[in-house]
Amino acid sequence: MDRRLRSNGGVMTLTITVQNELAQRLESAALQRNVSVEELATSILDRAVSRPDDNWSEKNQRRLCLIRKSVQQTLCDEEQLELDELQSQFDLQFEEFDESLKSQLEFMRSFVE
Repeated sequence: MDRRLRSNGGVMTLTITVQNELAQRLESAALQRNVSVEELATSILDRAVSRPDDNWSEKNQRRLCLIRKSVQQTLCDEEQLELDELQSQFDLQFEEFDESLKSQLEFMRSFVE
């Protein structure tokens, strides 16, 4: 990784070196999503690096607690709305991960066929 980071108007230029196989997977996934490799990599890095205000772990624990409770008893309306919102956030959190797995599977299939 190039340790000389250059900032330009809120945008930082960062150069990383990846193995060829990862580069091919990124290119394939970017092509499937109709975005540039840079856009895809930025999106993946953004999700991977936690932010100080990102309390997903706490939210996920609450989501799991509500799920456990819903198995044992009926949630009140407020709790059900909270669970629905947390579940939506969970779905969004892993949507790109699922797409990445699909992309990797397609990449592997292309070598088998």
